[in-house]
Amino acid sequence: MNPEPMNTRRHNYAKELGKKAEEIAEAFFREKGYHIVERNYQVPCGEIDLILEDRSRVIFVEVKSRVNAKYGLPQEAITYHKRRQIIRVAKWYLQERGCLDREIRFDVLAIRFHGFKKPAIEHIPWAFDLEE
Repeated sequence: MNPEPMNTRRHNYAKELGKKAEEIAEAFFREKGYHIVERNYQVPCGEIDLILEDRSRVIFVEVKSRVNAKYGLPQEAITYHKRRQIIRVAKWYLQERGCLDREIRFDVLAIRFHGFKKPAIEHIPWAFDLEE
């Protein structure tokens, strides 16, 4: 039996880490009193990790995580291209739900894992806007 290729193991690890980060993000926002409307909302033009609602707005959240600083902070992985994609998906969602008149916000939740310690969580509200 051949061992699993290194790049497959790395991909699986990254996928599991991302799943864990999204679970942490969901718990974080629930604890803060947000209503989670969608998780991993997918349409042909892309995906948004979390869609939340508070009293007055719809909040689109990108969750990013890192286990070390080798590739920078988690939030630094959200490129201009990724922000544009999130905005396109958000517009699709608003159109689909008939809530184009709602106030919206784009947030980032950055999670840094430190071995067995509690992960460091940084919530960045208004991380970017529709005008980008």
